[in-house]
Amino acid sequence: MMNLFGKKKKQQDAIEQADQLMNKGLSGLFMKGLVPKEHREQINQSLNSARQAQTAANGGLAMAATAVVISVTDTGKLVNFDPIVVLMLDVTEVNGNRYPKTLETLVSKLQIPRPGDTVGLGSNPVNPSELIYMGLVTV
Repeated sequence: MMNLFGKKKKQQDAIEQADQLMNKGLSGLFMKGLVPKEHREQINQSLNSARQAQTAANGGLAMAATAVVISVTDTGKLVNFDPIVVLMLDVTEVNGNRYPKTLETLVSKLQIPRPGDTVGLGSNPVNPSELIYMGLVTV
């Protein structure tokens, strides 16, 4: 049972609780009955992004590339009041390969990247050929 008035849950616990509410048990059935499929898919995609960001924040990923932000576009979607944005990036991999990339990702509202900022990208543990956002890089 969720502890609403006790100690604050760790961020990872919060992500797992959200997954539990969305996809399992009676609350999952309730969500399936009331929330359109496309919205449930967006919520689950956001939960996956939050898991990836948490893994990156815990040092679970090595930086595979850096990228200079070309533009940032707000999608209007939020996860725990943090925005999901579309980043246009100029990526430079550790081996020197350079190319443009568009990435939709969850970012902290306290550290929203701006054009000209450098961000870190890591290899997705589930799909190593895919890059995921790791946050701002201080140069």
